[in-house]
Amino acid sequence: MKPHTFARKGMFKNTIRWSLIVVILTLFITLPAAAQNKSVLWEHFDVDITVNKDGTFDVAEKQVIDFFGGPFHFGYRDINTRNTEAITDIQVADENGVYVESDSEEPGTFLVEPEGDILHVIWYFYETTDMTHQFIVRYKVHGGLRYYDGGDQVWWKAVYADRPADVEESVVTVKVPAPAVIENMDAYYTQAKMELLDKQTARFTAENYIPPGNPFEVRVQFTHGVVAGSAPSWQAAADRKAGLDRWRNVFNVILGMVALMLTILAPVGVYLLWYLSGRDPRPQIAPEYLPEPPSDMPPALAGALVDEKADVKEVLATIVDLARRGYLRMEELGKKDDSGYSNSDFLYIREKTPDDALLSYEAQVFRKLFGQKDERKLSKLKNRFYKYIPDIVKLIYKELTDQGYFVQNPKTVRGKWVAIAIVLGVLLGVFACISVPLFGAFTDVGILLFVGPGIFVIGLLIMARFMPRKTQQGADEAAKWKAFKTYLANIKQYVDLEKATELFERYLPYAIAFGIDKEFLRTWEQVQNMPVPAWYTPHIPRPYNTASASGSRPPGHASPAGHGASSLPGLSDASSSLSQSFAGMSEGLSSMLSSASSTLTSHPTSSSSGGSGGWSGGGFSGGGGFGGGGGGGGGGGFG
Repeated sequence: MKPHTFARKGMFKNTIRWSLIVVILTLFITLPAAAQNKSVLWEHFDVDITVNKDGTFDVAEKQVIDFFGGPFHFGYRDINTRNTEAITDIQVADENGVYVESDSEEPGTFLVEPEGDILHVIWYFYETTDMTHQFIVRYKVHGGLRYYDGGDQVWWKAVYADRPADVEESVVTVKVPAPAVIENMDAYYTQAKMELLDKQTARFTAENYIPPGNPFEVRVQFTHGVVAGSAPSWQAAADRKAGLDRWRNVFNVILGMVALMLTILAPVGVYLLWYLSGRDPRPQIAPEYLPEPPSDMPPALAGALVDEKADVKEVLATIVDLARRGYLRMEELGKKDDSGYSNSDFLYIREKTPDDALLSYEAQVFRKLFGQKDERKLSKLKNRFYKYIPDIVKLIYKELTDQGYFVQNPKTVRGKWVAIAIVLGVLLGVFACISVPLFGAFTDVGILLFVGPGIFVIGLLIMARFMPRKTQQGADEAAKWKAFKTYLANIKQYVDLEKATELFERYLPYAIAFGIDKEFLRTWEQVQNMPVPAWYTPHIPRPYNTASASGSRPPGHASPAGHGASSLPGLSDASSSLSQSFAGMSEGLSSMLSSASSTLTSHPTSSSSGGSGGWSGGGFSGGGGFGGGGGGGGGGGFG
């Protein structure tokens, strides 16, 4: 055989193989889609209701179903038994005959499964695809009529709402026994043409298709005393509900307007509360900027006075200010790893013992920073120092209050308003849990009444931050310090930085307290010939494990600096290497401030382990006090 013959055979086999693969993949893709592509449509849903003289009434639901796709092999009907005393004599049939009650799930059988207020009726038929079938569900309702002196009533959801598709056409017919005559009739939820065929027969024809979720409910009133029976046990409750429902729309409008008014008034109330109790006096003078501190107020107090909030930035500002005043020094340390120096730690070195010149919060910061030691690494304060910050903050607020800048201690004021908000929130929640179910009996918008008060409580929690009130002295002083903050934030616009390098060290603590330290440091990075502050020793990288490193001074043993000195003995190398560019030291200071902020507030990590039915409508005139909504309803579908 020639070679090209084998080649053709090989190509033919490959073609067959790939064709089979394509066919199999196509089947895998299309079969599930085809199986899922199934739906139904109610072409007709007609209901006949026949009232019997014994007080029962018979219901026949005739459904013409268009099946699209498939296969389908069962149908179901969930009959709601509320507003009835019993439902019996259930039958199912189709165009081929009556079904047999059985749990075999064989075609032509049905079963009934009661569950609470629902009777589940399930019937089985031969698998159906792309066909039209008619099914009839029949049952007898006991205790479903309403009895009034002005006329008895049958009130029923003939077409249930819980179904997966539209009903294209629907006719509901109601017959009452002679000599009773029909006195009134009405339809709900579906627009319908109502006809009186004779004195005992009413017909309701839906004027449009009925979408899923919409029922077709009918109501007929006829002569009292013709049919046997008396008001069923559920009727009184239904009538009470109907009485409330007549006013439901009115209550909805009234309470909705009240809820809207409360929602609008809530933020207004919070604002008025702040205006009357927390607003600061107008400062007598408010300069745009000040080129120097308006007083000798320490940075932490100035920062807390301006934003009315003391936190870790005031602690950091105090540490740097104490260093500037000669109480301590800082050294940047390099951490060693296998490749040499990496990352930085910082060492705080005690220079002086706290004296009477320190304010209470300054002395507290100093004591908690060092304890009984003369030096402390920043890393050793991790997960420890955070517990001291609340006490330091209290002392800062107390100092501001004692000096006459606030009417009351800001922390106390905030705590008071937060407590009030929490108490109001708890009371509001309890009242809502109790009253909303009660409101539900006569209004649909009861929960909206609590939106406004809820906004008020949330607003009060937020506004508590701004409730501390300054005195006139405090407002005036805060305005001046805000002007100085503006100056610091834009210092290069007002000063030739090259000729005023001493301002950096003097004003850095204030920049930290005002929260503008990063911008402040970046501004000074552009300045040449910047001296290194006496209280700060930057890390000068050297090759790891070299002779030059062995001659370096151990951390914490530099000669102390005099107060106000521009450089330290032993820092000449650092000054010469950094004097031409401030960027290196600025980066170290920025790293120190960032590391200190996260370290001083760090907490120990803790681990934990753990692991549809009928409803009420209105009433007929002349029918007395009655109502409560029709019975029946429920749901149904096919699968």
